[in-house]
Amino acid sequence: MASLHQFIPSIFLFIFIIKGNSLPKYPPPSFSCGDGVNFAYPFWQRSQKPNHFGYTSLGVTCINKTPTIQLDNNHLYRVKSVNNSENSFVVSFYELGDTTCPVAPHDVVINRSSFLTYSNNVKLVNFFYNCTVYPSGVEPIKCLQVGARHSYVFLDGSVPKFDWKTNCDSLVTIPMSIESSITTDFGKGMKQGFELKWSTSVECASCEASSGLCVYDNEQMFSCSCGKGGRYANCHERGLVSSKFKWGLLSIGLLICCVIIGVTILYIVKKRKDGSYKRGFNRLPTGGK
Repeated sequence: MASLHQFIPSIFLFIFIIKGNSLPKYPPPSFSCGDGVNFAYPFWQRSQKPNHFGYTSLGVTCINKTPTIQLDNNHLYRVKSVNNSENSFVVSFYELGDTTCPVAPHDVVINRSSFLTYSNNVKLVNFFYNCTVYPSGVEPIKCLQVGARHSYVFLDGSVPKFDWKTNCDSLVTIPMSIESSITTDFGKGMKQGFELKWSTSVECASCEASSGLCVYDNEQMFSCSCGKGGRYANCHERGLVSSKFKWGLLSIGLLICCVIIGVTILYIVKKRKDGSYKRGFNRLPTGGK
């Protein structure tokens, strides 16, 4: 039978698992990647895993002091500014570089049913790249002309009737904040990026309405932190979510430890008794002549 010292690593491992489920610091501190953009809840820094405050979709990764965020289909965007009082932030394509005549690398598709929406000044813009056949009288993007291939840009809803899909290499739709001519200033607009607004996420609504903050663990399980060390459904009901589970595990662990210790003690006592009997028998006479 195993002795007590063989169970010590398991006991420490169990305590480590329980402790690892603890909450991050409350309230969550603001942070920056070093470029002057400051972030606060509901944004969070991805290096804070496994447990973090904030919305899962607003995790920020610092790349060479540049704050980036993953939005649609995990595409990477640079975060250019954040306005917490307006619940808004501005992002641009991460891949653009320093060119004055950029090409939109991919479509931008924001799920309108999510807590993220475009700001009112954002318009959808359609790019048609490398068209071999094109309608007459339509102004192309001069800096993107390659031989007989032309590229075009139009505001959504203002695209001339034409078979663009057949005659162009690619069609890309992106949001932009338009202030002047889309044909000549699209590069500036693309670099400036577009503004998104966030509202309270559905699963965090009850928590935040009760002055709590949303917390997610490494399995993206939600709970509400009320600043007193526990995890709840919200701060009014105090319906314990993770803490009950945590203390349940702790109770089971302590019970297992007690059983192991008890069995080990019984084993040691039994061994000692068996040893004393053997020593007693060894002292008996072996017989005389």
